[in-house]
Amino acid sequence: MILPTIGFIGLGIMGRPMARHILQAGYPLVVHSRSRPPIEALLALGAREAPTPAQVGTQCQVVITCLPDDETVRRVWLTGDDPALPAMTTDTIAIDMGTTSPSLTRELAQYAQSLGVAFLDAPVTGGQWGAESATLTIMVGGDPNAYERALPLFQTMGKKVVYVGESGKGQQMKLANQIAVAVGMLAVAESLLFAEQAGLDLNLTVETLSTGAAGSWAMENLGKRIAQGDFQPGFMVQLLQKDLHILLNEARQTATPLLGSALVHQLYTHLERTGEGRLGTQALIQALRRLSGEGA
Repeated sequence: MILPTIGFIGLGIMGRPMARHILQAGYPLVVHSRSRPPIEALLALGAREAPTPAQVGTQCQVVITCLPDDETVRRVWLTGDDPALPAMTTDTIAIDMGTTSPSLTRELAQYAQSLGVAFLDAPVTGGQWGAESATLTIMVGGDPNAYERALPLFQTMGKKVVYVGESGKGQQMKLANQIAVAVGMLAVAESLLFAEQAGLDLNLTVETLSTGAAGSWAMENLGKRIAQGDFQPGFMVQLLQKDLHILLNEARQTATPLLGSALVHQLYTHLERTGEGRLGTQALIQALRRLSGEGA
């Protein structure tokens, strides 16, 4: 069986390991990114480089993007110099695996359809660890036939792949996920701040709470990092802030009250203003420490 050629645009913290898994599964891979080191690493494994998104589009049966924000997504797919979508041919598949506004997703899907191209929104959750270990959860919206065609590809990158409905539904599912991520991170940070101020050992606290009703992925993984004073990113503050901005805009349109999400957004805004936007999301405890009078 001849595997389709896959294009991958955006080789950041998440994109680079995701692209590597595709390549290691035997798919021919064409890559494009602003940063040279990840390109060089993938070229060494057998990938090919394309100098523009359009040239990725012309060479590949499936093109994937993993990009940081709506502006970049729109530019790479549609409005920039040499964008990918207009260069793609009938019966190919375009996939956006970043977190993008549902409205932009639907706009791109409609344009793609006019070209005979299927557009899937397939955002992921699981952070850098999930990307490295190919255990991501992938939430897919768009044409169901295109989803079935792309499923083996998704399975090279993720442990759980779910089709959630029409175009934009994958992004909406990801936003629901980000509510639980953000507010859950606040719960972990407050719990450990209380333990810290009570004089409890933080490592012991995380170990104890992880096994009971307070247990969660965030407590076990990010709580452990807080206890060790490790604020390196598995998922950066500024990227979660971008997601929360999209989320809160969506919620305003339906008058959906998201009090916890709005509060966490404000606390992370403090971290961004103090130059900590590139830290991991577990750095939320730093904002709470300052509010408690501890300082940074």
